[in-house]
Amino acid sequence: MKITGGIFKGRELKSVADPRTRYTTSLVRQAIFSMIEVAGASFLELFCGSAVVSLEALSRGASSAVAVDISRKAVRTASENSRLLQANLKIVNADFERFLRTCEEPFDFVFADPPYNLGFVQRLLDLLSERPGIGKIIIVEKAVAESFVLPVTFLLVKTKKYGDTEILLLERNLGPRE
Repeated sequence: MKITGGIFKGRELKSVADPRTRYTTSLVRQAIFSMIEVAGASFLELFCGSAVVSLEALSRGASSAVAVDISRKAVRTASENSRLLQANLKIVNADFERFLRTCEEPFDFVFADPPYNLGFVQRLLDLLSERPGIGKIIIVEKAVAESFVLPVTFLLVKTKKYGDTEILLLERNLGPRE
């Protein structure tokens, strides 16, 4: 698994030694970062696994990044990868719901890649809809088959499908635009 762009491009990262961990492929990461511009922005990754997406954001100029996962194995791997790149990545071992409920830090971007088809997408969007400072832009990697109801606080800007994976690009609905 390698970083696909920016100052760390081509650098190899470690993967989480857990068969339940599913990775955001390089193709999907390139697609995500072609849709958004993270230079100078704050970035939050939920369900981070190895933290490859956060490290990709830092590589591409994000001013700060926080990676969150409930798995201790994931957090250890994310820490090792951050050290390998000498990246300034903050890593938090926490449940995404607890983290979002207690987080006081604002973020420009939120990326989440929850386990597929377990209802996490709906829980995530509902909780983010209550936290307006966390994510002007929300990117969700989900199973194509997983359905959800989009809270009125978000606008669906774009979707992209890659096999059984779908990327949602959402932005906060700030009301009528002038």
